[in-house]
Amino acid sequence: MKKCTKILLGSAVGTAAAVYGAFTLVDNLLLNRHMVPSPEFSAKVTGCDLSDREEEHNKHKLWLENYGYEKYYMLSDRGEQLTAYLVKPEKESNVYAFCAHGYRSDAKGEFCQIAQYYLKKGINVFMPDHVASGESEGTYCTFGYYEEPDCLKWLAYMKDTFGSDIKILLHGVSMGAATVMMMTGNDALPENVKLTVSDCGYTTAVAEFTEKLSDLGLPAGLIIKGVNAVNKLHLGFDFYKLRPVDSVRKAKIPMLFIHGTGDTFIPHSMCQEVYEACGSENKEILYIEGADHAQSFPTDKETYSKKLDEMIDKYVLEVTTEA
Repeated sequence: MKKCTKILLGSAVGTAAAVYGAFTLVDNLLLNRHMVPSPEFSAKVTGCDLSDREEEHNKHKLWLENYGYEKYYMLSDRGEQLTAYLVKPEKESNVYAFCAHGYRSDAKGEFCQIAQYYLKKGINVFMPDHVASGESEGTYCTFGYYEEPDCLKWLAYMKDTFGSDIKILLHGVSMGAATVMMMTGNDALPENVKLTVSDCGYTTAVAEFTEKLSDLGLPAGLIIKGVNAVNKLHLGFDFYKLRPVDSVRKAKIPMLFIHGTGDTFIPHSMCQEVYEACGSENKEILYIEGADHAQSFPTDKETYSKKLDEMIDKYVLEVTTEA
């Protein structure tokens, strides 16, 4: 009997260790910068293969490098050195677009095209690399848990560095959109921020994980709960509490929500949800027909720029027109 008990106990421990190891692996695949999925796997998960646009995108990245930028550095509250880039227009301006990039991306790669729009409009472009991205230190990205306080700290840094009277608009894409939505509902948001642009953001981290795991035919509920338990042990935060849709309920500044109707990574139905939840009295929504995930601006620059012009002129630059 004792031998049987030992065998059963050993089997249970072995199974538990295997399950824990599996959930730990998934958690690392999701968050660890050193475990980057292959382009083929990423295309399968996102439903967005951008290889045919790579040459065009590289031209814009080269343009940004040739145009030039200043680098800025800041320590996170966790002690990691974070890097940001400032791209200046020809004429001096006290208006800054604060650009938050998406998951598995970096600042210059994400915003090398939209930066050209802002420069033509005479607006500075300030682009931080999030933790564990680009030239910033750190091992784990966190879908807003680290990124939100880091970005709020960057805003304080900008005021100290560029002047307390600067005007700021937030522009986030994908995970960056979730981050700026969370910032907008935070009481710590400085009064300098006049507008938030959320491009293809998700309602909650768990809703997005559920969407993708279900698409892959996997048991989403079980996997998310297991990975979340491991993640809380490793990094100390709860995926279930990352809820941009709740943050925007407290929004007071104007907000613009943008999403591509062809987005199969974060469905555009989520855009409608956050728009309806948004508590701002001044909010608008824009759908870009057929645009893939995070491709709304390259897909239809004219429509995208026109709506941005309207919001920025009204709420940031305070341009008045004769009746």
